[in-house]
Amino acid sequence: MKKVLFLLGLLLLAGCSEEIVAYEGMPLKIAVLGEFNDSYNTNIDIVEITFETLEEAVSNPALEYDALFITPTVFEQASQDEYIKIYKDAQIPIIYYGAAKGHFAFTKENITYDTLHFQNLINGSHSTLYLHNEILVGDELSEIKCDVDVFNFYLNGDRYDIMLKEIYEKIETLT
Repeated sequence: MKKVLFLLGLLLLAGCSEEIVAYEGMPLKIAVLGEFNDSYNTNIDIVEITFETLEEAVSNPALEYDALFITPTVFEQASQDEYIKIYKDAQIPIIYYGAAKGHFAFTKENITYDTLHFQNLINGSHSTLYLHNEILVGDELSEIKCDVDVFNFYLNGDRYDIMLKEIYEKIETLT
């Protein structure tokens, strides 16, 4: 009898497992610097790039990337000053995936991810989307307004599927 109740309990627990939440929007082509795997979404094309191809990946519209993910395995190198201008000139959103410290180490001079003085953002975000835009004011080329869009994404427990869906939906609205 105990075995039957135990098996029945296991079946009930299995039936209560959480269903994966997938992104169902338009197909996206994502450049990735570092290591990244998305087993939740079938309409996301993940393309690994290198530091040598980084500038072209974020500035060449012919490559048709919708966004760039930078992941923890390359944070120290990616936060070197030589890449700041590339991030600011990028034509696509950059997602600092798993960057609990946000975008600051990547966009401020003389700071790297490892040397940034705080361990995590106070808001507890998991990843940050960064997009630096220069907008013409009127018809004059000399009048340019800088606009920085920053969106933070939060991990609810271990639900990476939900967070990734939110990130992809935000990328879709920006493309």
